[in-house]
Amino acid sequence: MSDWGKRLSMLNLRISSSKSAVDFLYMFLANIIKKGFGFFREIILAFLFGSSIIYANFLLLKTAADLFSQFTQGASLQANLLSKFSNIYNHGKEVSLQNVMRFSKQVSYKIFLLSQIIQIPLLLYISPENIWLFVLISIVLGILISANFFSSIFLIVIQGKGEFKKFSISTTLDIFISTILLYPLSFMFGIVGIVFSRIAGVSLLIYKYFTPMFREVNGEKINFSINDINISVLLLGNFAHIIIFLSRFAAGLDGNNNITFFNYSVVLLNVFLTAIIMNLNTIVLRNLSLKKEGRIIFLSFLVSLVLGLSLVFIINLYGFYIIQFIFQRGAFTVDDTYKTFLYAKDLSFSFVLIFVSSALFQPFFSLDQKKIRKDSRGMASILITVTVVLFIWFNFSPTDSRYNSLIMMYSLSIISVLMALFSLSRYFKLIKSN
Repeated sequence: MSDWGKRLSMLNLRISSSKSAVDFLYMFLANIIKKGFGFFREIILAFLFGSSIIYANFLLLKTAADLFSQFTQGASLQANLLSKFSNIYNHGKEVSLQNVMRFSKQVSYKIFLLSQIIQIPLLLYISPENIWLFVLISIVLGILISANFFSSIFLIVIQGKGEFKKFSISTTLDIFISTILLYPLSFMFGIVGIVFSRIAGVSLLIYKYFTPMFREVNGEKINFSINDINISVLLLGNFAHIIIFLSRFAAGLDGNNNITFFNYSVVLLNVFLTAIIMNLNTIVLRNLSLKKEGRIIFLSFLVSLVLGLSLVFIINLYGFYIIQFIFQRGAFTVDDTYKTFLYAKDLSFSFVLIFVSSALFQPFFSLDQKKIRKDSRGMASILITVTVVLFIWFNFSPTDSRYNSLIMMYSLSIISVLMALFSLSRYFKLIKSN
């Protein structure tokens, strides 16, 4: 290669590195801002609804929707599809999104119907006094789940194009709109206003950012089907949130307001997970995809462990005063503060396990999807089996929902650490054999 060619290659490399740094900065800052808005939403909800039974019933129904959403959006869906769209747009050809549009619509309709099949029996189980209000909430939640799946597909397309700035701004606008509308809509419509606010945010997202993409019908058509999505990786990639949602669900099964205290305590405990650990995992996953090295795995494990133990220390020493400062106003009383603190204290060490297992799983996710398909199916099956066994045991156990939620949280967290260690051994075995 000539000197001119070498210089041009070096210049392209520097431009690419600079763009990657800017893209990551946009995504990192947007993520911090979105988590801030999400935290502020919880403060508003605590002010408006406190630990009321109607809010407890809403949380139980929403937990089923949230759990379902973990398979239809989020980082795991991105892990399944981002590389596909990135490779397609990397060639610089004109691409038609007709098949993507058709697939997203078809699956969204099916997701709505499936969400109702899941939520209606749950409504009959909890039998709230205002049953028709909760039927309306179930329908609106189903619409929200479908819209979120539809949005997630096109957000991944935006990332596949390399438009990370647009991705960051669009998702931040979504949560911003839903947050500023939360108080007025909840004040006017009560509990259903919570869901209306989220639908307002995602509707603006679709109208402003996706409508132009719907007109991209010329060029090479993308072959896109359900076969492009690995369900097992969806489960394992979102295991941290799934464990939390399953435990929250267990906390609300006896019809009392324990689920509200669980939810408020998790909002506090989740700060480190969402603001630091998830961003750290993104960096680790990206670096391991480019270069396999053990040092970054050890460092991410060490950081996760230290942050987790620091969280336990902070909650045990200052948790009551932190909860009092953040939540204790409006409908949220001093008794609510105390019960939330006790829950946070009991749950805190399980988050150490979640932090550690989350860090140790990243090397496994950096491997080729075809190579980890069998192992991911096996681990997903174990997680599902243990969950089903625990819910059956809860049904015949005399223990209350608070105790059951702690059992669920710690059992699944311990299992996740064991599976993460197994996945790490598989990672080293597979890279050694290559």
